[in-house]
Amino acid sequence: MRILIVEDSRLVQQMYGLAFPRREYELVTAADGREALERLGGAVFDIVLLDLRMDGMNGVEFLREVRRRPELARLPIVLTTSEAEGSVLLAAAKRLGVSATVKKPWHPQQLRDLVDATCGHQPGGGAGHA
Repeated sequence: MRILIVEDSRLVQQMYGLAFPRREYELVTAADGREALERLGGAVFDIVLLDLRMDGMNGVEFLREVRRRPELARLPIVLTTSEAEGSVLLAAAKRLGVSATVKKPWHPQQLRDLVDATCGHQPGGGAGHA
């Protein structure tokens, strides 16, 4: 399964490696929404894990652009955030159509289970896009 991770913190990017073993998941990172759009333009991904607050293009701006593009409009996107429920930014992201929201800090198994369920992925199926 190919996962695009949109996260500006290098430490959190490394934590994703603990959640998703390389034998089953291929992780590609982007430090902000603009870089993520470039990555989406050149490859196929099964799901996006999106940080909400980033310098440059933030998560809401990224979601707005992705949902405008017919070829990406149905791409599953899981929002990872430390925003409090009821924040304006979180509400805006949810209106734009996220598949799920995970509160930071997340547990690796919790996040992996959510991603697998969202994509219909059966663990043990190997890396790569089907």
